Amino acid sequence: MVRYNKVIELLEQDKPVFGSGLVWNGNLEDMTYVGDAGYDMAMIEMEHLGFDFNNLRTMLQFLLNRKKVAESGSLQADPAPFVRVPPNMGERNQWVVKQALDQGVYGLIIPHLSNVEDAQFAVSAARYPQVPGVADFEPAGERGWSSSIAPRYWGLTPTEYYDAADLWPLDPDGNMLLMGIIEDPVGVKNVRDILREVKGIGAIWAGPGDMSVAMGHKGNASHPDVQANLLTILEACNDFGVPCATGCTAEQVPMRLEQGFRIIITSPEKTTRGLDEGRRIAGR
Repeated sequence: MVRYNKVIELLEQDKPVFGSGLVWNGNLEDMTYVGDAGYDMAMIEMEHLGFDFNNLRTMLQFLLNRKKVAESGSLQADPAPFVRVPPNMGERNQWVVKQALDQGVYGLIIPHLSNVEDAQFAVSAARYPQVPGVADFEPAGERGWSSSIAPRYWGLTPTEYYDAADLWPLDPDGNMLLMGIIEDPVGVKNVRDILREVKGIGAIWAGPGDMSVAMGHKGNASHPDVQANLLTILEACNDFGVPCATGCTAEQVPMRLEQGFRIIITSPEKTTRGLDEGRRIAGR
């Protein structure tokens, strides 16, 4: 069976996944770079900037490398495109989930996932209603049916897309992945309940930025208490067999892999060596 979602394939093979970091929606140059750089997972940012579905659709086109597709001999997305949507699931904005998926992405990043109810809502909003009698009928899917853009982007017929686009691992054959960000102490407290009760959440991102703000550390993501919460999230994920993600620098990659993080988010680095050397010589 073809795994259309490369991220899921790697996770099933117990291999680490490398994500690009968040690319602002509409930044075609950075999207093209990510598409050619060897990342497994391209991550498009719409939470804090760039909430525009037409831009998202264009970003997905610029991610494609037709030579890579032809040489692969399959329809697997490489890298697999994900988008971070704006609303917290407590806002119950089902239409944002629906329209983001309808553009053709292979997964969603859900910010501020803090409790079981919000996780269950995300799962229901992201899956189509299932055929009555199937083992994974629940939770009932509520995603509206649109048979044009997403199936064509995946290279499938609408019927094939319906079968492929269910949530993994709730549906073991699914190729859509939801990754919730746990980024406050409430989410840390509830993480085990979320993982125990909501099988449609395919991965958890242990997020230090908002965690530090919620804990009173004003963006100091390296604070020991913040890092301790990240490891608490990781421990829960490992106990329930759910992949855990975190962001890190190149120097931190060996540590995070050794700790057991399975999705490593490490952004491309922009340098200014010419500027730095010029300022040094000019005494500036």
